[in-house]
Amino acid sequence: MTKEVFWIAPLVVIGIGLFPMPYGYYFLLRLVVFVCAVYFAIQLNSQSDTTLVWIFGFFALLYNPFIPIYLGSKSLWVVVNLITAGVFIANKDKA
Repeated sequence: MTKEVFWIAPLVVIGIGLFPMPYGYYFLLRLVVFVCAVYFAIQLNSQSDTTLVWIFGFFALLYNPFIPIYLGSKSLWVVVNLITAGVFIANKDKA
């Protein structure tokens, strides 16, 4: 598996998740973003980039599929998803 998968996969699932999807899809979205955020956090930790480790750690916590965090509204999740996608894009070459 190449490292490009870890920044492309969350963008794809977030992009699809902007459309109305069944609830089960959002579990998949959480799982993919969680795994990719953990990957980035581990990679950045080995580079001693603590700010980005905390940011991706926060995303891992927010998107974790095991103990879901509910923000209450789809529109709020859309904003959070777009911010998350932007952070993945901005840091794609750092991990």
